[in-house]
Amino acid sequence: MSENLQNYTKAVFSFDHVLKSAKDTVYARKAPCAGWTGTDVFEHALGNMSMVRAFAKTGKGPKSTPKLGKDPLGQWIRLRDDTLGTLDQPDVLHSTASEPFGPDFGDMPVDALVGFMAAELVVHTWDMARTAKVDERLEPKLVKFTHAAWKSLGEDVLRMEGMFGPAIKPVKGADAQTKMLNFLGRKV
Repeated sequence: MSENLQNYTKAVFSFDHVLKSAKDTVYARKAPCAGWTGTDVFEHALGNMSMVRAFAKTGKGPKSTPKLGKDPLGQWIRLRDDTLGTLDQPDVLHSTASEPFGPDFGDMPVDALVGFMAAELVVHTWDMARTAKVDERLEPKLVKFTHAAWKSLGEDVLRMEGMFGPAIKPVKGADAQTKMLNFLGRKV
């Protein structure tokens, strides 16, 4: 198992844990992402996992993105199991995802896509935990991985519309998780 897949699997189960800890009211609450609710965070995470599954299965993106259903946790678990099962097939991580982020970014190995999506999901795990008012602590190794992944992008990509807001200067003595979240424009 690649390091990217290990981190993705941990991130998926971290989000899973938050969903299991949350009350159904989380979906109507305002989320830390500007203009988003818990539903938006959930649908974004679900859509990103659907994207990973589609690229791993076909090399191409999904035809549609899933929306919040009547059983969000069950919906998440079914997609989680299908996605992780797909990623556990021989040579899948070495296959090519065709322009997952558009022609400007080009093709990439599914393994690289999985790594990027792990870093994406870690941030949204915190968003959902904050929205749900449950334990927001993230696994330290995932925090380190996520911070490094996002720092590897240029500021023009990282701060483009639809990505992250301006970095926030962390308070003196801030822990690694706070520094990572502040770097990505999250107020902690």
